[in-house]
Amino acid sequence: SNMRAIKSCLSTIVSYPELIQREESLNTSQGGDGSVSACYDVMSWIAYFESIDDALDILKEAHENIHQSTSKKDHVARTTTLEAAGRTFRISPTLAPGITHTPAQFTKEIKQLIQARIMVGERSVSLLPGSYKLWKNHLTFRTGLMDRSSGSNNTGSASNKELYKICSHNRIPSYLLSASSRFKHYHATISAFERSLVRLHKMPRLWLMFATFVILYDPERNPTTVRRIYDRALVALPASQHERIWEECLCWVTGILPSNNSTGSGSGGEEGLSVTRKGIHKVKYGFESPLVAEWRKRGWGCGQLQSENEYIPTVPTETALRILRRYAQCFDTTFREDLATLCITRYGRFGEAASLLLQLLNNEQPDGNSSGGGAFLSPNGTTRHELWLRFADVCTAHPTEAKVAGVNFDGIIRAVLKGQDARSGGSSIAAGGNDLGFEVFDNTSKAFGASEDEKETKETNNPQALNHRLGEMEGTLWTRLAEYHVRAGDFELARSVYEEALDAITRVRDFSLVFDAYVRFEEGVIEALMELMEDDEEEGNEDEMKDDKADSMGDENDDLDILLGDHVQNAVAADENLGVSADVELAISRAEHLTSRRPLLLNRVLLRQNPHNVGEWIKRSDLYIDLGEVDLGAAALEESLKAVSSRKAVNRSPSTLVLTLVDIYENKQKNVGAARNLLERICSKNEYEFQESEDLAQCHAAWVELEIRQENWDMALELARRAVSGNIGRKGTKAVRGLSRSLRLWNLLFDMEESLGTIQTTKDAYDRALEWKVATPSHVLNYASFLKEKKYFEESFAAYERGLGLFQFPHAGATLLWKNYLTDFLERYEGSKTPRARELFDRCLADCPSENASEFYLLYGDYEENHGLTKRALGVYERMCSAVPAAEKYTAYRLYIAKAIQYLGVTSARPIYEAAISALGDGPASRICLEYAKMETGLRETDRARTVLVYGAQLADPRRDPDYWKAWHEFEVSHGNEETFREMLRVKRSVQAAFSTVNYNSAEMGAGAPKVETLTEESALEMIAKSEGVDVDSKKQPLIGGFVQGKRKAEVADLGEVERRAAKLRQLTAAPGNGGDEIDIDDIDDDEDAEPSNSSTLNTKSISEKAIPAAIYGSLAPSTEK
Repeated sequence: SNMRAIKSCLSTIVSYPELIQREESLNTSQGGDGSVSACYDVMSWIAYFESIDDALDILKEAHENIHQSTSKKDHVARTTTLEAAGRTFRISPTLAPGITHTPAQFTKEIKQLIQARIMVGERSVSLLPGSYKLWKNHLTFRTGLMDRSSGSNNTGSASNKELYKICSHNRIPSYLLSASSRFKHYHATISAFERSLVRLHKMPRLWLMFATFVILYDPERNPTTVRRIYDRALVALPASQHERIWEECLCWVTGILPSNNSTGSGSGGEEGLSVTRKGIHKVKYGFESPLVAEWRKRGWGCGQLQSENEYIPTVPTETALRILRRYAQCFDTTFREDLATLCITRYGRFGEAASLLLQLLNNEQPDGNSSGGGAFLSPNGTTRHELWLRFADVCTAHPTEAKVAGVNFDGIIRAVLKGQDARSGGSSIAAGGNDLGFEVFDNTSKAFGASEDEKETKETNNPQALNHRLGEMEGTLWTRLAEYHVRAGDFELARSVYEEALDAITRVRDFSLVFDAYVRFEEGVIEALMELMEDDEEEGNEDEMKDDKADSMGDENDDLDILLGDHVQNAVAADENLGVSADVELAISRAEHLTSRRPLLLNRVLLRQNPHNVGEWIKRSDLYIDLGEVDLGAAALEESLKAVSSRKAVNRSPSTLVLTLVDIYENKQKNVGAARNLLERICSKNEYEFQESEDLAQCHAAWVELEIRQENWDMALELARRAVSGNIGRKGTKAVRGLSRSLRLWNLLFDMEESLGTIQTTKDAYDRALEWKVATPSHVLNYASFLKEKKYFEESFAAYERGLGLFQFPHAGATLLWKNYLTDFLERYEGSKTPRARELFDRCLADCPSENASEFYLLYGDYEENHGLTKRALGVYERMCSAVPAAEKYTAYRLYIAKAIQYLGVTSARPIYEAAISALGDGPASRICLEYAKMETGLRETDRARTVLVYGAQLADPRRDPDYWKAWHEFEVSHGNEETFREMLRVKRSVQAAFSTVNYNSAEMGAGAPKVETLTEESALEMIAKSEGVDVDSKKQPLIGGFVQGKRKAEVADLGEVERRAAKLRQLTAAPGNGGDEIDIDDIDDDEDAEPSNSSTLNTKSISEKAIPAAIYGSLAPSTEK
């Protein structure tokens, strides 16, 4: 048969001219001497293969076209002509001259050419068995024939296509459905792979092709065959090539394809779990492995981690787990995380998953040794927090499996939460543990040579197995531990875990998690008991119905019922119902008790956060008292005195704890002895060390007040004296040393001495306070007041003197002491001891600051007015004007002026006015000028008043002080004439010009400034003429704008006209014989018409002149008079 096949192949090759040329070229020699035959040239064979492959491609393409045309049932016969490898084919359904092949003959021709291609490949590898290129080309062609045969047979009916889809989905070799003769070709290909690996066993590509071919086309679908191929590959290849084998092996085992990107993003799964697969071939070599490429082409595998129900297994679970364990243990230890994920989501091995996660948390190597490189670093980016939660979820959801796997979840969590050694509770998973049942781990551990003694030594040297930081996981771990016991059926143990958690957590967030879980647990217990009770009632109703039926059938057991009675059976049923109802009531009472305890539990959490929080301790005591547990409230405060450190106390002072506890003993428990005992322990024995003396002083004061309320007056007074003496308790402490300077205790002692002590003891207490310099000005005042009440006046003044020795100016208390001292002295002696009083006033005013001196000057002046001399009184007021601050000088000068006018007359105030004007600022000086002018006007000294107004005008800005100019305006209207009025206007204009460069705030200018009506010059002249009895014709007067605040109107072009009119008025009023006559305005107008219009030639010879007094110039007066 082999000879016939060879002859058939040769005859096929002979029929193709191009292939004949390739055959002949193989028989030629190469090289310079012709000693090397071309049949040993790899490239010659490759060219031969390509020629046959090209011919096959042409023939197969034509075959597909012919098949498609025949499938359309076209009755017209068509002829197809083509050329391949130098041979011409004419194909037609009917034989005719020139037709070389029918479609059936053409199909047979293709098969013969394929056989020839296989024979040529076998010839090449037999001549060159070490050529990788020839073997790869030959094996690729042979494996490709399986796909072509499957594809050619996948073109039948619709039902056949559906069958092929089902086969592809279930990963069944589809060629098995079409022909069993392909089984021979499968074994021939396997034989070719085995022959190639004899020489090329170091080529990983051939191993991968071999395994892929078996996976895809093995008719038995035996995973053992594939596993052995991978094992042989790992044995044959060097370690550097193992990653290529493992990638394809993991893909075959898990069914998860590598990610297309180079980073290998994790594929999502259930509950956020993921398994990361990186395409090593794609990254390093630029192409995917054969199995991955074939699976992607066929649509097999999955891009994400599928659950156990969705996954179609290709490898048995135990085999897959053994392979994955081997990979995680021997090749990539970081794969343990993915293995745990697969155990959870796909294989249902929750115990193994828990043990693997615990290894990761311990950062142990698979052989049980702890890694020295720090915490486990997940390649998937999983944080340690997520690992803890995943471990807790697995153990909580499957407690039985975790126990069987040797994971002591309870011991681990307790060790973690309490910071103890997790290994001490037997929770550590050492490799090779007998409880795990992982044979691969056992064998590998022994292979590594790790003995049991060495393991124990390593565990002993590593006492801290779980290095972690809980952070915000504390509450979560407690709830998982309780849920672990709930799922295990240990409800009482779960309840104790919740109680322990509430006593251990330190965060409010964790408290909320644990407490809410605890409440849900109790509610679940109540619901379960209620359902159980309802089921029992339904069963009882069914039993009653059965009993009724039995009674109706006969009275066979009547005698027994008579002897025992029906109440026995009813009692049994009642006991059962009573037990269930009692359990329900107990569960409800537990839930209510838990809810009522929530404020106390939360308060306890806050105290664990900061045991030095005084406010929370007091709140805890109040909570107990509100619940009616007064003893517990007192016990809580007693505990707080042991827990709170005065140096770290926050939220109120530590003394508040003592005072609150005293109040509870005295008022709530009516146990005065306990309160006295507590205060004695705190104050005398110093059982609690206070940081600040004020806290200890409050306790002493509370003890004194307690004795006062119990009417132990002598004891209270003795305690007060002893408290300030500093001779109690441990003298070396800061708080005890500071008691002698506590104002609280001294105030209490003074009150007690004044109420219960004698005059001498009170004086001694005050004198001791003054001697120790702990007295305050109020103490000095109280001491002086006490002595004054007891008629010890001189001693009272001596107390003032001692107080003034302690509190001198500029101390704020000195003002108060001097004021009371002087008041009491004047009240006691009035005018009898004037020199002593004057000495006191002089002493006071010598050191008194200027801001406080005014009241003492007033008191001194009043004393001199009543009991001294007027001259001295005025001298005091004069001194006051220079001593008080600038803001009070205006008032001081006014008072001085008023007193001078009162005692010396009006004219005596003139030098005081002048001194005030020179001493005060512009604003107060202008007001003094107005008062001065008003006084002179009252004395009919119009010229002096006008002079004062002119001098004060330079101090008053018309924009800010319109009152000044209004007063001057009224003065001129009442007492002046046209000339003086014009002079006022001129001065005003000059002052406005002087102040024109000064800018003021708009609010400053308008605040308190009354609006002055604009007065025109025409109306002013009319007012003057009317006051002097002169008729003025207003119709002939030009319109003149106002000069006070408004601007001049546009009708007045020049002020010269106004000046000329004023000059003529002065001439008329100054002419002899016309002093008492009326002014005739018409004559003035006639004279105006006769005068030239040039204003520069104004005649002023007839105007009389008068010397200006030198007093008006002041310091600007000329040295010589002309």
